[in-house]
Amino acid sequence: MKGKKSGAVAIFVGALLIVIFAVGLTCEKNPGAFMSRYRYNRSLELFCAFCVNWWLPAGIIGIPTFLVSLILSLVREGKEKT
Repeated sequence: MKGKKSGAVAIFVGALLIVIFAVGLTCEKNPGAFMSRYRYNRSLELFCAFCVNWWLPAGIIGIPTFLVSLILSLVREGKEKT
């Protein structure tokens, strides 16, 4: 049971870092991508600023973490079923 929880945490952290990577890359290339024309949202602006600052390390760490933990989880699940 403990292995399943740690695998799920690694998958979640990897997915979260991938989201930061995607948002940061999008905001880097197009700064107004998530901004509304008629409304101002300070929290969204701060989140985009955070993602722009950390998108490269998040992608470098998040994509391999997600893929490795997903593959290990699938291998463990396959072994349990046989």
